[in-house]
Amino acid sequence: MTAKRSRPVERAPAGDPLRPWLLAGTVCLFVARPLLPSEGTAGSSDALLFVLLSVVLVAVWALRVLQRSDGRARFDIVDLTIVFLVAWQGVAAYLAIDTGAPRPAVNAAWQWVSLAAMFFLVRQLVTSARELRAIAAVMVALAVTMSVFGFHQYFYSIPRDQAMFHENPEAALREAHISAPPGSRQRLLFEQRVNSSEPMATFALANSLAAFLVPWSIVALGICASAAVMRARDARVWLPAAIAALTCLACLVLTKSRSGFVAIAAGIAGVALWTIVQGAVISRRTLIAAAIIAVTLVVAAIGIGALDREVVSEAGKSLGYRLQYWQATCAMIADHPWFGCGPGQFQGCYTQYMLPEASETVADPHNFLLEVGGTAGVPAALALLLAIGLIAWRVVKPQAALIDEPTEDRPYYVYTGAGAGFVFALFIGPLATVPLGTAACAIGLLTSVIVVAALDPWLRSGRMTAGLLTIAAGAMLINLLASGGINFAGVAGSLWLLSGLALASTEKARPISKLATVAIFALAIGLGGTFFYTVYSPVLACNAALDMADVETEQAETHLRAARAADPLNAEPPKRMAVLEWLHWQSHPSAATFDRFMTSIDETERLDPHSAPLAELKGDICHEVHRRTREARPLELAIASFERATALYPNSGTTHAKLALAWADAGKTEQARAEAVRAIVLNDLTRHSDQKLPAEMVERLQSLAGPAN
Repeated sequence: MTAKRSRPVERAPAGDPLRPWLLAGTVCLFVARPLLPSEGTAGSSDALLFVLLSVVLVAVWALRVLQRSDGRARFDIVDLTIVFLVAWQGVAAYLAIDTGAPRPAVNAAWQWVSLAAMFFLVRQLVTSARELRAIAAVMVALAVTMSVFGFHQYFYSIPRDQAMFHENPEAALREAHISAPPGSRQRLLFEQRVNSSEPMATFALANSLAAFLVPWSIVALGICASAAVMRARDARVWLPAAIAALTCLACLVLTKSRSGFVAIAAGIAGVALWTIVQGAVISRRTLIAAAIIAVTLVVAAIGIGALDREVVSEAGKSLGYRLQYWQATCAMIADHPWFGCGPGQFQGCYTQYMLPEASETVADPHNFLLEVGGTAGVPAALALLLAIGLIAWRVVKPQAALIDEPTEDRPYYVYTGAGAGFVFALFIGPLATVPLGTAACAIGLLTSVIVVAALDPWLRSGRMTAGLLTIAAGAMLINLLASGGINFAGVAGSLWLLSGLALASTEKARPISKLATVAIFALAIGLGGTFFYTVYSPVLACNAALDMADVETEQAETHLRAARAADPLNAEPPKRMAVLEWLHWQSHPSAATFDRFMTSIDETERLDPHSAPLAELKGDICHEVHRRTREARPLELAIASFERATALYPNSGTTHAKLALAWADAGKTEQARAEAVRAIVLNDLTRHSDQKLPAEMVERLQSLAGPAN
């Protein structure tokens, strides 16, 4: 299960003051990323800053190695496999520029570059077991902090928001910038989100929080197990870790994540097996105490309503939904086996394969292998599997292990990097999708400091093996098999960190040639420059112009033109321009205004060609223009748009219904009848109330379909 402690890894040469601070910078990024998860890659400025900084750190590392005569590195077949995986993602993104939405494709590919760079940095910069334990302690502390955020949401902010919504729903909708009449699907979805009690901490989904908590809960339990193996009787070594694990597990229960429950059970079993293999005896007293704690946790969760009958009774339904996602994704992969639909394209392409009875248009298939295969092709999924297998084999195979030097002090630079992560997250909060407020930052930092201080006795005399780290990573992979999130850096970062630490603790750094170092440096500089000029700078300029359009509404058109010029790959500026022109047309209808709308919406479709909602929106507006002007051209455009929407989302009853009504207005009885029949069938197939057609529309469709229907 774990590597034997044979030959020690060669330590970084004396007089190398830069390496610890490069490690601090790497830790800073790993800590800050979950605090600002930004679960989307279309244009998040904070996400792009992480990419830039990770590549810069690799370049600085390579420059440092070049300046030394005894440069060493860890680089082997694992890294080559990951390089292939990232390169294949890049090729898939390049192809998606012409066939899909270019900006999400490019940004999603760069997220993989960033994660690979951070994995590489961890492997190179961790040179002692004490540094490894310090990083583990920092991440366990971060998991406890996320749990505290989750408790605050569950017991305070969520009940408060629910009370405010039920007291004044319209005010809550206005505050959320949502315009949704009673009975509309958008309003139903908003009400479902408000009425949900599951905490999310800084993440966008409760499942994402669970995916983050699972591996670090296992690491905390691994600390307790390692203390048992070492027969450490001092409670100060293992008790803080046990409390941290219990805190994370309590928050995990509140998320109601079934995949998280399965993953944590597998992880606990793995830790128990590791403990037995290492020769430790799990006493009856320990087993009884663990059972009492588990029962108490479950009973308490049931008592406060966090666990209810639906968690079990709805498990089959939840699995059924995932089977629908997986079936549709397999069809997608069958159509695009080599390069997938493209990074960042899944949600747009998914509607083409979505089953009639499917519950929602998901952003990922809730399975990390299918997610990679669907967006980058089968070769990318196989490369990821190969990398996982190689890492597991390397950990099992006896190799060198990190050691503690008797004179080594605490690695305060690791803690400095962790603290900087909180400050960094606060600093870039205005750029973030989920900003971290000052109060949350202060509370989170204080919580983390307390946890790290409590874990200090373990840091000084404890143990953390590659086997335990691998078990934690394995538990996370089990969770990602049913929850997804491999493309979200705030979630997937923990997997890459655990893998990097496990490899660093079992591999010996070897001399690296000047040529190889120059190649790495040149690659990092090239990637950094390319990223800055083709992604970071245009996205930042575009987002700034879009923000100005929201603030200076009278100059919105000017700012939107500037945004479009700054980032020609982004569909958001022309989409907002189309909405602006539509508002102008509603106030002052004219052919010129309608033509400008069509120019902008056509440009948006070119930059987002897989979006069924966009095609449906275009059809809605053109149909409304026809109703008000009775002109033939808008109706023809509406029919063409609804036909495109039905092609992009074949099993949507709504788009077929709208096409039927448009055909009816055009006097095409047979076409209207065929689409009405299809819409009625799809409406009957769906079991989800938010996807049902309004009653008055169903009546109209039945009249078009005829008596037989």
